[in-house]
Amino acid sequence: MHDLISKSIFNRNKDTYEKLEEGSISFLTKYFGTGERMIIQDDIFSIIMNYCPDLKLLMYPIKDNEICGFVCNYKGQIFMYINTYLPLEEQIFTAAHELYHLKYNREQLDKCYSHLVKSTDLENDMEEKANLFAALLLVPTNSLKKQIELLKIDKNKIHTLDLIKLMDVFAVPYKTIVLRLFEIEFINVKKADELLQIPDRDENKGILYEINKYETAVRWQKRTNDIRYDNLKALIIDNNSEELVPIMKAKDDIEYITRNIDEVYRELGEKK
Repeated sequence: MHDLISKSIFNRNKDTYEKLEEGSISFLTKYFGTGERMIIQDDIFSIIMNYCPDLKLLMYPIKDNEICGFVCNYKGQIFMYINTYLPLEEQIFTAAHELYHLKYNREQLDKCYSHLVKSTDLENDMEEKANLFAALLLVPTNSLKKQIELLKIDKNKIHTLDLIKLMDVFAVPYKTIVLRLFEIEFINVKKADELLQIPDRDENKGILYEINKYETAVRWQKRTNDIRYDNLKALIIDNNSEELVPIMKAKDDIEYITRNIDEVYRELGEKK
């Protein structure tokens, strides 16, 4: 049996699973009301900012597939970082994962707790809860069941393309979809284990290959390489408007923080 199944909270502790699902539904209801169309996708970033207005959101590409993001308290200010080198679906999942820490670990954060998310984090109980919360939030049970119905997915003849279509709807990684189908008992443990053996990040075979072949869910595979320093750009513009900094200085500052990532890496290379 695949580790993601055997070590899953759903498999080990149904009470914890149900409590986290209740928490995710409560959170979704606050922003979407009730219904079957509670699908967040990349709105997760604006939702997080609405939920925690004092948060500073930093987005920057680091060429490391294992570094996903972090949340921390620095001198009384809460920061969240998302690695935008990752495919967008993984950025979205990381943001939802970090939202768990904002929601359930705020007391620790206020005491200068910090947390780094790595793609290999599977053994820590808190991280398992954060991953499950993210999956439940991004792929709510009722919405998933409705999409299965709309897409006419047959549990007895499930195809990888069916899973890719669900990935496109919910903007989440392949393994998240497989686990959610298992958790709602649409597929059994044997089928889930079989599906989890399929490679999902190899361009020459498996799920990523199928995504590119069918041109479905391609948008969520993009490594956006976005650069965002919270509201720094707005502050520069406001200072310029109020003539607190010279016009040319403000122009130079905006150009500096809006450089594309190739320019940044080039500069870093020159400084070595």
